[in-house]
Amino acid sequence: MRAATAARFCYGASLATLPFIGVGVLVLATGRDWGAGLQPSWAFLAAGTLFWGATWRRGSSGSSALGARGRLVIAALAAALLLSALGILIAPSTEPASVTVPRYLRQCIQLGIMGVFCLWPALWTRGEARWRWTARLIVAGALVQAGYGALQQATFGDVPAWFARTDAVFTSNPAILAGSEQLYLDNALQPVPRLRGTACEPLYLGNFLLLALPMVMLCRWRAAVAGIVAALLFLLLVLTWSRGAWLAALAGWTAVAALWAVFRPDRGERTSPRSPGRRMLVAVLLVVLGLLAVGLWADGGLVLRRLAQSFSRQDWSNLTRVFSMQAAWRAFLLSPVVGIGWGQFVWHFPALVDPLGLQSQFTWPVVNNFYLAVLCETGLLGFAAMAWGFGEAVRGFLDGLRRHLRTGEPGGGRLLITGAAAAGVWLQLATFSQYNLPHIWVALGLWLAAIREAGTTAAPPAGKVA
Repeated sequence: MRAATAARFCYGASLATLPFIGVGVLVLATGRDWGAGLQPSWAFLAAGTLFWGATWRRGSSGSSALGARGRLVIAALAAALLLSALGILIAPSTEPASVTVPRYLRQCIQLGIMGVFCLWPALWTRGEARWRWTARLIVAGALVQAGYGALQQATFGDVPAWFARTDAVFTSNPAILAGSEQLYLDNALQPVPRLRGTACEPLYLGNFLLLALPMVMLCRWRAAVAGIVAALLFLLLVLTWSRGAWLAALAGWTAVAALWAVFRPDRGERTSPRSPGRRMLVAVLLVVLGLLAVGLWADGGLVLRRLAQSFSRQDWSNLTRVFSMQAAWRAFLLSPVVGIGWGQFVWHFPALVDPLGLQSQFTWPVVNNFYLAVLCETGLLGFAAMAWGFGEAVRGFLDGLRRHLRTGEPGGGRLLITGAAAAGVWLQLATFSQYNLPHIWVALGLWLAAIREAGTTAAPPAGKVA
C-alpha cells in the first residue's frame, strides 16, 4: 500500500510539472550538461514507475490491460524503430558512426520515456475520482504558467535582476531551446512580448494549453470557478502568439464538436444543456469570437495579422518550416522503406536543403513536422505502424461515442473532452517536431484511457495503481 501511495504521489507530481520542460534538473544539480535533457516530470515519473514496479511484483495487474491489438501496435512501432538503424548504413551521413550511433540510441531511449508518459495515464486513469484528480493537477500546472506569464508580461523590456536569475532556472535545459520573447510580424520583431511560461518556447506553452483547457471541464468545479480558470488560460493562449496552437485549437475542437453533432441523442430525446458536447461547441464559438474580438480591439489588429501571417509566402518564420520539410522529404527518398535512422535528420539537413535554407535553422536543424520526421527517419514501416496505431484509436473512439454519447453517461463526455485535447495537441505537431515534451504523450494517453474505459464497465479497485 505504501508503494502504491508513493507511486500515485510521484505520478501526480509529474502531471503538475508537465510544463516545466525548460528546467534542466541535471544541469542545475551538477552544473554540467550530461546530454540527457532531464526534466522534473521525467524524474518524478521515473520514481513513480519504480514504486509501481514494487506493487506489480506483488501481483498487481500488468500489461494485459493493453489488449492484444495494443501490444501488436507497440511491437510494430518498436520493430520499425529498430529497423531504422539500417538507414544509418543505407543512407550514411558525413558524420562517423561514433557520432550517429550514440545519437540513435539516445533518441530511442528518449522515445521510450515518452512512451511511458503515454502508458501511465492510459492504464491508470479510470473512474470519476481519478479523472478529476488528473485534470486538476494538469490545470494547476497551467495556472502556475498563467502566474509566471503575468510576471513575464510585467517585466518585458525592463527585466529586474531577480527575475533574470529566476528565468535562467526555467531555461536551463540544454535539450529545449528558448524561443523568441518578442512577436515576429511583418518581417520584424515587434515591441510585444510572447509569453512562454516555464516552457522556454511560446509554441510549446501554447501546445500544453491545448491539453489544459479541455481538462477544465473534467475538474468538476463550480461553473463560475471553471469559467474564470478557462478565461485565464484562454488569455494566456492568446498571449503566446502561437499561430499553430490557435489554428490547431480551432481545427481540433471544431472536429470534436462536429462529432458530437453527429452522435448526439435524437431530436426526440432530451439533451442536457450542460453536456460536454454542448460545452465543446460553446468553447469553439468562444475561441472564434475571442480571437476576433481581441484581433479587432488590439493595436493594429495584431491577432488577425498574426493569423494571416500563417499564409504568407514571404514570411521567414514560414520559410524555415518549408525548407526543413523540403529537406526531410528528400531524406525520406534516400531510404524510403526503413528511413535514414531515428534522430539522424540533423546530419543530412545541410546536404539536402536548398542553399537559401541553410540560414533557416539557427542552431540545430529539425523537421518542423513530427509526422514527416517519422516518415523520413523510420520510413514507410514506421509511418505505417504509427498510422495503424492512430487508426485503431480512432476506431475505438468512434465506437465509444456511438455507444455512450446517446446515453449521456460520463464516459461519452470524457471521450469528447480528451478527444478535443488530443486533437489540438497532435494537430499542432504538423508545425513542429519537438517530441520530447511529456504533455504531448499524456494527452494521447488520456484519450486512450477514455477509449479503454468506454469499452468496459467495471472500474479498478480504488487503491490499486494499474
